Amino acid sequence: MKQQTFLIKTRTPRKHHLCHGGTLRNSSFGRGARPLSGKDPIHLVFKVNIKAVKGGLRSSKNFNLMTLLLKRYSYKFFVKVEQFSIQRDHIHLLIRGGRRSQIQSFLRVVAGQFAQRLTDTPNTKNDGPRVWKHRPYTRVVKGHRAWVTVRNYIQLNECEAKGRPYSKTRLRGMSEEQLRELWA
Repeated sequence: MKQQTFLIKTRTPRKHHLCHGGTLRNSSFGRGARPLSGKDPIHLVFKVNIKAVKGGLRSSKNFNLMTLLLKRYSYKFFVKVEQFSIQRDHIHLLIRGGRRSQIQSFLRVVAGQFAQRLTDTPNTKNDGPRVWKHRPYTRVVKGHRAWVTVRNYIQLNECEAKGRPYSKTRLRGMSEEQLRELWA
């Protein structure tokens, strides 16, 4: 006797099927399992509650701490950090990992260590405001064109953190020459 398969219809729309966390968590679209991939890169965003972090993430102490933790735990969990940008109130990462469990462990440990070290509470409970505004946002980046767009976006964020003026059109209005200038 042949076994029947029943297709379960998901409520996640097509444009959100590779995304999880962030503000999506507030709607029913972001409440499923976190999509992760061992082959494809992942765009990861940690959003910090600026009231909980003194000086923001771009202060020299916090910036050095972030880069140290990223290096340490990417090595430990075999996750390659292709690109990162640390802003005043959020962090963008472009990562690649091996197994799903390694990527999940990387997300969990990095978020926990960031929170403990930023609030100076590694051994005690934090009674102040929550460190994270939302759960980490992840998006599996499918295809070369999407990968290039995410890389340019992260680079643009880094340039804006270093003093480049913000533009509403951002990447959409950039010419080839401006994109080359972005990476110079």
